[in-house]
Amino acid sequence: MKLVHVAVAVIQRANGDICIAKRAQHQHQGGLWEFPGGKVEDGESLTEALQREIEEELGIRTLNHTPLISIRYEYPDKHVLLDAHIVDQFEGEPHGKEGQPVIWCPKSELINYEFPAANFGILNALLLPKLMAIVDRVDESILQNWIESSSVEAKGMYYRSTESDVRQQDLLQRLKDEGFLVTQKRFPGYSGDTLHLSSGNLLKTEIRPSVKWLSASCHNKEEVLKANQLEVDFIFLSPVKATPTHPEVSGIGWNVFSELAELAHMPVYALGGLSPNDLDEAKAFGAQGVAGIRAF
Repeated sequence: MKLVHVAVAVIQRANGDICIAKRAQHQHQGGLWEFPGGKVEDGESLTEALQREIEEELGIRTLNHTPLISIRYEYPDKHVLLDAHIVDQFEGEPHGKEGQPVIWCPKSELINYEFPAANFGILNALLLPKLMAIVDRVDESILQNWIESSSVEAKGMYYRSTESDVRQQDLLQRLKDEGFLVTQKRFPGYSGDTLHLSSGNLLKTEIRPSVKWLSASCHNKEEVLKANQLEVDFIFLSPVKATPTHPEVSGIGWNVFSELAELAHMPVYALGGLSPNDLDEAKAFGAQGVAGIRAF
């Protein structure tokens, strides 16, 4: 089936609100909400398509756009490549030139609207942080560094231990209240609705666990495709580079990372021998952000 290349605009106000529009009933995935955009025509650049579609649909002129995420998705009747870009500078006020409802929605409330399945990766990319620290134990100093280090939107943490006493549960709860936190199991006394699957558990899982945020560790094509099948919300893809803890394992490198990230239906964190200083390079190869232990 032919792949349809679609330019998608995530139009964002200074206060963080996002512009969404409702698809007409006669359209593919009609009646659902969407981020405005449309097909990239033959001989047209992505920028040209983005500017044309947004002017035609919303009557505004885009002045600046930056890549957010690219998502390939296979509907039974249509295969699409969604090239989503943040548009944070524009002229005019968006309105439905084709009669479609158009609203400004706070980012945190986007999950209350029904979008086409291919858009879930875009939604997750908007809500997830860019940096993800991985820890086995939490103490007061880690909690304090977490609070003081950066904005809530920029930081996340993966607690990979399966052990947790009452003190740890209290600290985990406080961490969750300060930013994004994912754990490898559900602990009593902790209200976080997240779960992380190791690559081994990912391959053994047949039905998606009922959690708000599901993540997984992936190392190869088989595991990425399995994550797609389970509709995992984001993955850690590793190792990009060799690490001090596993010097015998060579990294996959950025080119292979990029190829595997293109297969994923969800945001991908680059992991393995990286630090926060590698964020821009990782994003250039299709990553949502970077994750790590020592450098974080």
